[in-house]
Amino acid sequence: MDEVIKTFHIDWKLMIAQLINLAIVIFVLWKFAVKPLTKLMEKRSKDIEQSLKDAKKIEENLAKSEADKENQLKQARKEAQAIMEKANQQEERQSRQMIDETKTEVQTMIVTAKDQIAQEKQQMLKEAKADLGSLVIEATKKILEKTGAKEIDEKIVSDSLSHLSNKK
Repeated sequence: MDEVIKTFHIDWKLMIAQLINLAIVIFVLWKFAVKPLTKLMEKRSKDIEQSLKDAKKIEENLAKSEADKENQLKQARKEAQAIMEKANQQEERQSRQMIDETKTEVQTMIVTAKDQIAQEKQQMLKEAKADLGSLVIEATKKILEKTGAKEIDEKIVSDSLSHLSNKK
């Protein structure tokens, strides 16, 4: 073994110093490079996981918001439809009421007009009968004056009166 050590020029003191040197370099690298890098990578991994969770929550909230918006739109459409139907029904009711009122007014006007026409007709008939009676009497007087017969007088007067009575 001594020969191998001399052949390769191995110096134990130098070897131990290099091993200590290597241990110090590994310790320094571990302490100041590997450990912070590991912590940084873990932190980034956690941040990425948290970001993914947040993104998933945001997507869920967005989907929920979209569903809520659709429900609100449906509700608003239903309410608008109900308001329109109510307005149409009220308009139809008012229209029917106005038509009924107009029909009632027209019927009242017709009845009033018929009554007025009937009264005017009765008045005209009374006036016509009075005028006719006067004319008959006047005509009878003239005929009697010309004929002078008393029998004819009585007969004409009774015929005229019976004729007028029948027409009533």
